[in-house]
Amino acid sequence: MSDYLWDKSGGADPEIERLERTLEVFAQATPPPALELRKPPAAGRGFGRSALLIAASLTLVVAGLVLALTMRRSTPGWQVTTASGSSTLPVGAWLDTKSGEATMAVADIGTVTVEPGARVRLLDSREGHHRMELARGTMHATIWAPPNQFFVETPSTLAVDLGCAYTLTVDEDGGGLVTVLVGWVGFSTGERESFIPAGFAAVTRPRIGPGTPYSERASDDYRQALALIDFSPGDPGVEQALALVLDQSEERDEVTLWHLLTRAPDAGRDRVFDRLASFVPPPTGVTRDGIRAGDRRMLDAWWDALGLGTTSLWRTWSQQWKEDFNRR
Repeated sequence: MSDYLWDKSGGADPEIERLERTLEVFAQATPPPALELRKPPAAGRGFGRSALLIAASLTLVVAGLVLALTMRRSTPGWQVTTASGSSTLPVGAWLDTKSGEATMAVADIGTVTVEPGARVRLLDSREGHHRMELARGTMHATIWAPPNQFFVETPSTLAVDLGCAYTLTVDEDGGGLVTVLVGWVGFSTGERESFIPAGFAAVTRPRIGPGTPYSERASDDYRQALALIDFSPGDPGVEQALALVLDQSEERDEVTLWHLLTRAPDAGRDRVFDRLASFVPPPTGVTRDGIRAGDRRMLDAWWDALGLGTTSLWRTWSQQWKEDFNRR
């Protein structure tokens, strides 16, 4: 095992193999100048597995950073790997995965795996801003860059990565569904926004935008009630749907209740306020009248109190990419 790190001889340590696989995406770039490693003198008992793993990590990270810098200087385009080989998807080009999946390296910030039957397009790729379109099908994104660098346009909303891993599906009618595994995703259409943290999902509809996020453990009745509130606000069953949501909501459903502060029928918003307050009391300065009036600062302050991250970064950067999306 100890020789594998230096010359690939001997048995491979599982942890070292995992580190190599993590940075394997960078192998698609033009190789950097060779890194010369010299095998150290025979290690004593104190030089064990931990030291080898640290050395392996540093070696792979340095190589990854060099490759990342090389990729940033390259012509805009993403490397695509399929069962038949590798190619480059240039900006503006479409990719149809008719019968097999494809994995795309999102520059140096992550990967996107597209399932068979999907249609995607690369819209932009430059340092700090990477944008694609999902016209139909399912994609799985893993992004390790800071928030607000990776965007996915769909027929009904804009998905903004806030440092996470998620699955996004678009159906033939343009409706969407996002399920977040790690971190959180922002959905935005016009002034309508949804923040979806890990363990939650949200649907989106053309001409309306994102619906209210719900826990993946929520019942089917709960999900259907939210869909009625979000997408059929004039339906006579909305009041009954809201009553069901409030009755079934538990402490893990604060995210759902927070969104309903601005989406529930006017007559029911005080009940939403009280139900959310029973789990997370409104912070100092957040009032019932302010929430009724849709005061953005108060709403954001209450979101921040949920302990799921702050809205400040979203507010700082969202105006420009909202304008870009709404112009399309």
